[in-house]
Amino acid sequence: MKMRRSVLACGAVLVPLLGLIGCGATSRTHTAAPADALAAYAQAVQRRDQAAAYKLMSEAFRRRVPFEDFRRQMDADRAELAGDTKALQENAERWGASVEVSLGGQEQLMLVREGNSWRLDAQPFEPYGQGTPRAALRTFVRAVQARRYDVLLRLVPTRYRGAVTVEKLRAFWEGERSTRNHALIRELRLALESRVIEEGDEAFLTYGANHQARLVREDGLWRIESPE
Repeated sequence: MKMRRSVLACGAVLVPLLGLIGCGATSRTHTAAPADALAAYAQAVQRRDQAAAYKLMSEAFRRRVPFEDFRRQMDADRAELAGDTKALQENAERWGASVEVSLGGQEQLMLVREGNSWRLDAQPFEPYGQGTPRAALRTFVRAVQARRYDVLLRLVPTRYRGAVTVEKLRAFWEGERSTRNHALIRELRLALESRVIEEGDEAFLTYGANHQARLVREDGLWRIESPE
């Protein structure tokens, strides 16, 4: 069975773990909270204990992906996973305070923990919002992953709009630089809950080794000035 390029990339950890790290899910894995499960997974990957990492995946995931496929892919992705698991471990507590739930199709909803309650972090059924810098960044990531170049075009600032087309965007994201571009998207996705700095009608998010996403606000909507 063919797996995604990385079992950690693009939310592949959070969604399969959801069935495992929910309230009270402690009997077998001893991961009483999302942060515990995330940290335990990162530690298992770092010590190359594929069996322990596999046990932290949900039953639904393990029905889809045999252990041998899981182990083989982790071995193949060892270099990429090293950086990803370091980020996961360092940010487990913060990321453990939020979960992303699939609403079907490409729509995702983020829930955040506030005190003893889980609350919605965005209005449901608005997968491509631009009302805040973080919403625009999420829209950018989702649109690239879904190949919704019409949505990407909406994120282009007005002064660049005349030089950008759906066809040019498709060529950029699916052309010869696609591997490098999608590695960038993976790093950006991992940083989506990091601090966004707003300065008037501009906003910035620093992520990865040496990247900074820059945004501008036009007519109340945030657009991507540069993703790196």
